[in-house]
Amino acid sequence: MSADQRPDGPGTGSRGAPGAGGVDAPARHVMDPVERTVRRVLIAGIAVSVALMAIGLVLGALDGDGLPSGVVPLAHLASRLGDADPAAYLSLGLIVLIATPFVRVAASVVVFALEGDRRYTLITAVVLGIMCVSVVLGKA
Repeated sequence: MSADQRPDGPGTGSRGAPGAGGVDAPARHVMDPVERTVRRVLIAGIAVSVALMAIGLVLGALDGDGLPSGVVPLAHLASRLGDADPAAYLSLGLIVLIATPFVRVAASVVVFALEGDRRYTLITAVVLGIMCVSVVLGKA
């Protein structure tokens, strides 16, 4: 039987939907609330981090001293940001980049809790706890 003689007509897929060579187009993925939240957190974290580091690079280029060779301690970060210190902006950009996965997991805990999914709320909270403990133990 040729394509013109098939009951579903020429140029259609196996379910009667238009497609090339009888192949149906894949269904479009619809993101659930957790995926949307994770996506937003990751995009925002990367965007803020890149913006802060770009500001630091521009300030360093305008300063004429070249790129900083070290990071600014957390205790001095706010005052050095106020002084437009390139190292402070680069340091804050790195802090935001490192913190982004933590915020992503924390946001997942909140979304799972709002959805009433106790199992995934608990699992994700345990993962967040392990991440936090690893940071604390890593400083020892």
